[in-house]
Amino acid sequence: MRRALCLAVTAALALLGGCHRQAPNKDLQAKAQPPLWMISDATGPRAWLFGTVHALPDGVKWQGPAIVKAVQGADRLVLEIGDELNPQNAQAALARLGYTPGLPPPSERIAPERKADLLALYKKLGVDDRNFVNEESWAVALQLAAIASKQEGVIADNGVEPGLREMAKGKSVEGLETLDAQFSAFDGLSEKDQAALLADVAQEASRGDTEDRDMMLLWIKGDTQGIAAEARKGFLAEPGLRAALLTKRSNKWAQEIEAMIQRGAHPFVAVGAAHVSGADGLPALMAARGYTVRRVQ
Repeated sequence: MRRALCLAVTAALALLGGCHRQAPNKDLQAKAQPPLWMISDATGPRAWLFGTVHALPDGVKWQGPAIVKAVQGADRLVLEIGDELNPQNAQAALARLGYTPGLPPPSERIAPERKADLLALYKKLGVDDRNFVNEESWAVALQLAAIASKQEGVIADNGVEPGLREMAKGKSVEGLETLDAQFSAFDGLSEKDQAALLADVAQEASRGDTEDRDMMLLWIKGDTQGIAAEARKGFLAEPGLRAALLTKRSNKWAQEIEAMIQRGAHPFVAVGAAHVSGADGLPALMAARGYTVRRVQ
């Protein structure tokens, strides 16, 4: 669950503490080849697409020549959220969007057969329904994922985005959406989909997440097929959740990237790896718009 969240909504969740850094591992300290594409038309290169993960283990060397060259060739850096972010802003946005008076306790909103996982997670984290009074189910799910990761040790700034900001110093930094918009994608979910999200988070976090290392290896290897497969597990296997949190956002971003190109911009676009993988990822969407899209790493 946290794997899928970190692939699809990297910025906001990581600020809450929901994407956690792994301990150093020899398999993860090899030179990385994360996925990077060049978008071109008849006039030449117009943009670059880069898939990110938010929290990296120590020792991952991902800033290779292809990425350096692409950032240098771009006139701006475009991230999911362009503003400099901090956890206080994320908590404030959550407070604006994530509360509805009179809600029943979270443990009463999910299917009875899935309640045991939520109660087990509550016990593991030292919380209960009283910690989430009137919080909407999506907000409870994100908070639980964040608390679970904080117990494991979170480094929210040990990811790709801070490194890209440093590489792009002197260039403008823009965002494809705001922090509120990223949370609004969750806020617009039906209660059924919110309950499914909460139940999936509870199931995975209560049992412990043992597959983060495998997901990180996929990114290091640039295995977009593997990343696409991971992005169809957990909550992203639910049609309503996948549409709201992944495919609708990717389609909107493709429109915005094309608009930038048509205005004469040459953006380096870096978004969660799920948004650049598979048949509904940005490379495929930009190719469908008539651009030449070539994998350069």
